[in-house]
Amino acid sequence: MGRAKKSYAEVALEMYESVQQSNDKERKLKSSVFWHEFRVKKRTTQVVERIGRILIEQKLTVSVKSGDLFGKEKDDDRIILTLWPPQSEIIASVSPIFPPIEWFNEMKTREFESEREVEYYFIMPLLEKLGYEYDDIAIGYPVIMFEGVHKTKKQVDIALFNGPSRKNEDALLVIEGKEGDKGITVDHIGQAKSYAQELLPACYVITNGRQIIVFQFNGMLYQNERVMDFDRSMLYEMWKDLYKYISKKAAIDRKLWLKGLLQKSSTLAVGEHQPI
Repeated sequence: MGRAKKSYAEVALEMYESVQQSNDKERKLKSSVFWHEFRVKKRTTQVVERIGRILIEQKLTVSVKSGDLFGKEKDDDRIILTLWPPQSEIIASVSPIFPPIEWFNEMKTREFESEREVEYYFIMPLLEKLGYEYDDIAIGYPVIMFEGVHKTKKQVDIALFNGPSRKNEDALLVIEGKEGDKGITVDHIGQAKSYAQELLPACYVITNGRQIIVFQFNGMLYQNERVMDFDRSMLYEMWKDLYKYISKKAAIDRKLWLKGLLQKSSTLAVGEHQPI
């Protein structure tokens, strides 16, 4: 009796495990071998699209050594599989700068009576210590969104950019401030996420001045990651991680990486929808 035919998902899982176990978290396969693993004899648009989607779901990124579109490369070309996301490299590249201990003590004792006070007396001082400057900050930044088929204009509480440019390619952070006496809800998180999907920042943050929640935005290619969720009383203890996620330098580094990922995904998508 012959071996049972593996599903595409099972083959993708095996590839993920082999990449995970490799020292450099990468696997290079000859194109003919790659497609043989999936038992693909003819690379139709539907098949290439399906396998590409399954690899993405398995958190693998795909590139072709020659630069050809995935699915259109020659049999002797190399397909390169890498883990997504390689966050350790990004986080490790930023060394935190600590404000004086007196600043942390002052931030711990502040009281906020409104959402506006949270923005001006907590978020703004925080951004200054994280390396942002006047030109980077856009308060009440307008975004056009669709609710069903209707276009509507919303405002991001605070959007951070790399300098005076207000282009999406320079968007670094989205921050939503909430009243200090109210808890952060799923709706609040969803609101910040919807703004992130319009501006494509490195991260988005929700805070009521007591609780600070940080999500890494993953370009709508993968599920966004809640990487921090802590109380303001722990600001000093959590500063190192906070700085490595949302400081200006960290956000710029991750935004550059995210741009590359989106470009690679776009190239893959074009290849999937090209006629064979």
